[in-house]
Amino acid sequence: MNGTDGGPPPAEDAAQAAEALFGDPVDRITAPGGRRRASVRVHLGGRSVIASWRADPARRAREIALLEALAREDAPVPRFLGQSRGWSFQSDAGNRRLTAELERQDAQGRETVAAAALESLLQIKRAARRLGLVADLPPIANGPEWLGSFARGPVRLAERLGIPAPDYDAAALAHGLTSLPLAFIKWDARPGNAAIAADGRVIWFDWEDYGRRAGVEDAAFLVADEFWPLPADSSRDLLRRTGFVAPGHEPLFIRFAVLQGIERCRLILGQQGRHGWQDAARMRRYDRIGVSRELALRVTATAAALAGMDGAAQPLARWLDHAAMALPE
Repeated sequence: MNGTDGGPPPAEDAAQAAEALFGDPVDRITAPGGRRRASVRVHLGGRSVIASWRADPARRAREIALLEALAREDAPVPRFLGQSRGWSFQSDAGNRRLTAELERQDAQGRETVAAAALESLLQIKRAARRLGLVADLPPIANGPEWLGSFARGPVRLAERLGIPAPDYDAAALAHGLTSLPLAFIKWDARPGNAAIAADGRVIWFDWEDYGRRAGVEDAAFLVADEFWPLPADSSRDLLRRTGFVAPGHEPLFIRFAVLQGIERCRLILGQQGRHGWQDAARMRRYDRIGVSRELALRVTATAAALAGMDGAAQPLARWLDHAAMALPE
């Protein structure tokens, strides 16, 4: 059943579902992000599993189908264990979130972990290609209405900050985001959606929104996120070395990442307006939006640096510097 507020049911419902599915009594439930989050960790029978609530049965079935298919290729994703009472149960990738692992490393260590995260995504993409999944997937975020709205993100951020909008050609930028949807993408490949398993592999979870597009969008979600600590030039160099972004797709990656960074900044400011600035470490620990001025500055700095690397996004580079200065104290 749904929660009374339309969100996921309480964690106690996940416990009952787990006991019905696995036949073992639940020892405890841990939910670092809160007991009404869509995913909680269930401890039972000497092990832990992840219970995920998906309100839409069709979306739940779609995610399960992908996990089962990718498991046949030993891809770095959770293993589907069963479902009960609207909850799907997956193997536990561990509590070493990619966000925390990146933060605790020195500069060289961060590049190593970041490269592992990119390689893990590439392994998943190769598995999807071997399985022949791509042709049957829906294209994502490639229609003119969505692209036009995405390209107008800077205008909305300017309104939020109370500063003049940038002087740029939103229609041309939207057109520059179009792509042939030929590659598998996770979508929402933020570092908060991955964890480091006991064997060192980076495991990616939350697979509700996968589809097909150019393929570089997953890199954009990573690099534009507030919890991604690598500078823009280091990220670009790493994407080139790993082959994640081919030279012909680099402009698309940059434009998408710049606009995604602006979207993250808008999300951060929306939360800041309601709750004020928060501690970055706390936000990271509890898997929340990074409502920290430090992290908002990181997002705008990355987006500005990336914008300076592409002619179509260049007009946003200087404006993003002004946006950073306009952030609330």
